[in-house]
Amino acid sequence: MSKENQGGESGIASLSEARVRAQAARGSLERELEDVRLLLDQGLTSEVLKRTASLMRASRQDATLLGRARCLLSAALEMQGRYRESLEAVRLYEQPEERAKCDPVSSIYLGVQLGLAYNYTGDHPKAIALLNATLREATEHGGGAQVGSVYVALARVYRNINEYTIARDHAQKALEHFRGTGDWRGLAEANFGIALAEVYEGNYEPALEHFGQALKLVGDHPAPYLLGKIYTNMAGVCWFLKRPHDGIKYLETAISYYERTEHKANAADGYNNLGIHLILVGEWDRAQEALERALTLASETDKRGEQTMILDSLGELLMLRGELEEAEKYLERAVELSQEHGNKWYIGQALRTLGRCHLAMGQLERALADGTRALEYAGLIGDRQAVCDSRLLLGEIYLRRGDLVRCEEQLNPVLSETADTSADFAVSGEAQRLHGLLSLARGERLLAAQHFGRSVSIYEMLGDRYRSARSRYDLGRAYAAVQPERAYECLARATETFRELGARLDITRAEEALSALAQHSVGDDAPAALQPRFDDLTHLILLRLTDAVASRELLLRELAAVVSQETGVRRILIAETDEEARGRVVVAHGWTEDEGGGLLEKLHRAEGAEETKRVAGEHQVETIELRPTNAPPATLLVSPPGTAALPGGVSLDPLLRMVELGLDVCAFREQAREGLDGAEQSTLASQSFMPGFIHSSPAMTRLVEEVHKIRSSDVTVLVTGESGTGKELVARAIHALSSRRAKVFVPFNTCASSPPPTATSKTW
Repeated sequence: MSKENQGGESGIASLSEARVRAQAARGSLERELEDVRLLLDQGLTSEVLKRTASLMRASRQDATLLGRARCLLSAALEMQGRYRESLEAVRLYEQPEERAKCDPVSSIYLGVQLGLAYNYTGDHPKAIALLNATLREATEHGGGAQVGSVYVALARVYRNINEYTIARDHAQKALEHFRGTGDWRGLAEANFGIALAEVYEGNYEPALEHFGQALKLVGDHPAPYLLGKIYTNMAGVCWFLKRPHDGIKYLETAISYYERTEHKANAADGYNNLGIHLILVGEWDRAQEALERALTLASETDKRGEQTMILDSLGELLMLRGELEEAEKYLERAVELSQEHGNKWYIGQALRTLGRCHLAMGQLERALADGTRALEYAGLIGDRQAVCDSRLLLGEIYLRRGDLVRCEEQLNPVLSETADTSADFAVSGEAQRLHGLLSLARGERLLAAQHFGRSVSIYEMLGDRYRSARSRYDLGRAYAAVQPERAYECLARATETFRELGARLDITRAEEALSALAQHSVGDDAPAALQPRFDDLTHLILLRLTDAVASRELLLRELAAVVSQETGVRRILIAETDEEARGRVVVAHGWTEDEGGGLLEKLHRAEGAEETKRVAGEHQVETIELRPTNAPPATLLVSPPGTAALPGGVSLDPLLRMVELGLDVCAFREQAREGLDGAEQSTLASQSFMPGFIHSSPAMTRLVEEVHKIRSSDVTVLVTGESGTGKELVARAIHALSSRRAKVFVPFNTCASSPPPTATSKTW
C-alpha cells in the first residue's frame, strides 16, 4: 500500500492541501466579485442583486469578501433608486470595528459607499464627515485609486448641495490620483465629475471636452450604463449651446445604451428628452413616436414622476398639432398623477400646460384657474422660472379677457426679471411676444412689431421652429395696416412653417390673415395716422438693440432682424472670425448656411482689398465691418449692395455704432463674470486663515479647509471639542465666511448660562 493511501486511511488531514483548497475557493469568490462588478457596469442590477446574495452567503467567514459583496449590493440598489435599502446594506460598517475586520482597501471602499448612501438619502453633512474620515484613511493606508474614489464621491456630494467649485476641485484631485493607476472607471468618473461641475457653472464647451475624454477612457469596455449617462448629459449641454440637432444624436446614442441595461426609467427619460428636442426642431412625427415609447417604458416601471412629465410633453405636442381635446385628456392625467406623486414642481408644470390648452380651447375661466394654481405652486417651491412662466400664462389669459391692466401687472415683473440675462431666453422670447400682443391691443402697431421682431430673433436663436413661426405670424399682423408687403412676407413664411409642422389651428389662422390682407391691403395709400414716423421708428430700433445686450449672439441676430425688417435688403449674413481666423456664420437670411459658408470661404481666400471687392461684386454683396473696441469683430454682408438704409434713405451708421458699443458691453460682462469666478477661486486658493485665527499646524490647516468647504452650504454644522479649544471662534468664522454674514450671530453658552434642562429646550 502506498504512503498516500496509508495517510488517507489513517484519517490524518493534510494542512497544505486544505490551505490550497481554501485559497482556490477564495480565488473563485474574488473572480465572482469581479464578474459582478462587470455586471454593474452593464446596468444589469437584478442579476447583481441575485449574485451578491449568493456571494454574501458564501463569504460569511471572510469579512473582507463579505464587505466587498455588500458594497456591490449597495451600489446596485443605489442605481435602482432604492436609496434607503442601499444605506441599510452597508450601515453596519459605520462602526469602525466592523470595517476594521476587512482589509484596508475594502474598508476604504466601504467608507466611500457609506458616504454615498447617506448623500442619496439626504444627509449631506454626515456624508461629508464620513468621506473626509475615509479620505484620511485612504491617504494613510490606500493607493491612488482609493484616494481618487473618495474624491469622486466628495465631488458628487458637493454637487448635490450646489457647491460646484468645490465639486470640480475634488473631481480634479480625483483625476490626478487616478492618472497613475490605469483605472479606466476612476479616470472616466473623474472626467465626468469635472464635466458636470462645468455644466452647472455654465462652462459648456469645456464640459463637452471632459465628457468626450470620459468616453475615450471607457473605450471598448462594456459599460452601457455609464455611457448612457455621459451621452445624456452631453445632450443637455447641447440644449444650452442651442445645438438641438447634436443633442438629438447624443440622446439617440444614450437611449441605445440604456436599452441594453435594465434601467427602463433612464431609457424613458431619454425618449422624453428626445421628444422635446424633436418638437423644438419641428420633427413632430418622430417626436410623437419617441414620447409614446417613453410612456410605455415609464408605465412598465410604474414611476409616477416620469409618467407625469411624458404626459405633459405629449399633451403639449398634441396641443401644438391642434388636437385639443386629446391633449386635454393627457394633461388632465398628468395633473392627476403629479398630485398623487406629491411633487409640487410636477404639479405646477402640468397645470401650466393644461392652462395653455384651455386657453387655446377658448375656456378662459378654466385656464385662469389652472394658471392661478400653477403660480401658487411656483411660489411655494421658489422656482423663479416657473413663476415667470405662470405669470406669462396669466397675462395672456387676462389679455384675451380684455383686461389690459391686469395683463400688464403680470407682464412687468417678468420683463424686469429677464431683461438682462441670457439664461432665460425662452422666457424672454415669450415675454416679448406677450408685450407685442399687449401693444397691438392698444393700437401701438410699430411698438408691437419691435417686440414681435425680438421674439422671432430669440426663438430662431434657440432653434424653436414653431414659436419662431408663431411670433412671425404676430409680426405680420402688426405690419398689416402700415406695411402690407412686409406683412405678407411674414404671414407667408409663418404659414409655410405651420404647414410643414402640421399645426392645424395655426394654419387656419395664418391663411385667414393672408386672405384679409389681400382684401384690405392699403399699401402706400395708408392714412398718415397709420404710417410710422421715422423718429419713432429709430427710437424703437435703438431700444430694441439696447435690450439685446444680454448676449452677443442675440445682439447680432437682432441687428440682422432689424436690417431685414426695416430696409430694402433681401439677403443678410453676419459672420464672426473663429480661432483659426476663418469665417463662421452667426445668422443668415436668404442664404443657407452652406451658401453663406461658401461665400465666406471665398472672401477669406481673397488676397488684398481689390480681390475682396471683386469677389463681393461677383456675388452682389456689400461688406460692412463691425469693429468694436474691446470685443471680437464681426462682418455684415447684405445683398443687393446699396440697399442697407432706413426709410427715407437714412444711413444705418448710427445703429451700427450702437451695435459696436453693445458688443463691447457683452464682452465686458463676460470678462467680469470670468473675473469674479477667478477671483473667488484665487481667494479660496490663497486664503490660509479664518477671521480670528492665526495658525500654521497641519491640523488647523485641515480645519480651515473644512470651514471653507461648507462656507456657503445650507447645512447644519456641529463643532465639537473640549472646553477652551475655540469652538465659538470656529462658529464665528463659519458665520463670517457664509452667505448669512450680514445677519446677526447669536452665541449661546449652554454650560455657563443655563441649567441642563433649559439648555436642552433652547438648542434642540
